[in-house]
Amino acid sequence: MSKVVTNINDVRIGRIVKREREYRCMTQAVFATAIGCDQSTLASYESGKRPIPANRVPAIAAALELDQRYVNPKAA
Repeated sequence: MSKVVTNINDVRIGRIVKREREYRCMTQAVFATAIGCDQSTLASYESGKRPIPANRVPAIAAALELDQRYVNPKAA
C-alpha cells in the first residue's frame, strides 16, 4: 500500500483557492472549465493532494481576481 504525502503548502494554497472560488459562488465544474482543467483535477488542487503547476497559476489568479502570489508564493 502506498502512502500519499501531502505538502502543507499545497494544502494551504488549495484552501485559499477553494475559499475564493466559493466566495465568488462558482462551482468546481464552472471554475475548472474557466482555468482549463477538469473538475477532478481542481478537486485535487483544492485538497492539496496535487500541487498547482506553475503554468496554471496565471489562469487561477485571473479567474479569482487575485495576485498570483496568493496562488504561488514564488510567482514574480
